[in-house]
Amino acid sequence: MVSPIRRFPGSGIVILAALMVLSGCASRKYVRQQTDALEPAIKEAQNGVKENAERIDAVDRRAGQGITAAAAADTKATNAAAAAAAAAAAAAAADRKGDTANQGVQATNVRIATLETTVRNINTIDNYAQSQTQTVTFDTNKSILSAQAKSTLDKVASDVSGPGYLVELQGYTDSQGSELYNIGLSQRRAESVQRYLVSKNVPLYRVSIVGLGIDNPVADNKTKDGRAQNRRVEVRVMKATANR
Repeated sequence: MVSPIRRFPGSGIVILAALMVLSGCASRKYVRQQTDALEPAIKEAQNGVKENAERIDAVDRRAGQGITAAAAADTKATNAAAAAAAAAAAAAAADRKGDTANQGVQATNVRIATLETTVRNINTIDNYAQSQTQTVTFDTNKSILSAQAKSTLDKVASDVSGPGYLVELQGYTDSQGSELYNIGLSQRRAESVQRYLVSKNVPLYRVSIVGLGIDNPVADNKTKDGRAQNRRVEVRVMKATANR
């Protein structure tokens, strides 16, 4: 029995194969035509996506910059407020210091006036006159008597034994430090000398003291040696003279 495939003649097989090839070529050409027709739209869509992405990035950058600028502005505002508060506090502190300094100056003026009145009354009534002046010096910011200072004061105490005398103590400082601090320091130095003289049997009622701060320098405060000389207490002994 002869197979059905063998019934096709050779020319029929060739024609069939040609039709299949032509059909495949026509299909690929059609696909290329359709693809070429869609390519501009695809590119346009791709470009649109790219542009949108770029716009989104630009908006994000601007938003980030705006947030950073806002944060910086907030920081500047906070710093400005803190600086204003600090300036106000400093101004208030300066006012308080000024008031305190004025009070210190007024207190010093009162002490000076009292001392001058005392000396004037003594000179008028008892005819006292200055007989000697000794000076003791101090270390920076100190009111403690040195061994040399004590030796000088021992001599003063021995010279004023007996009646008819007054010891006047004037404390001073160098120019370093504030006026109010120096007034207090000069007063403490005078009080140290007073305590020592009293411990050497000089009656307390015969000793007058005053702290004058940086007033009446005896040397240049611009030099170390000059400042050392100005850190002092002057000990003035007033003795009674015969009545005229």
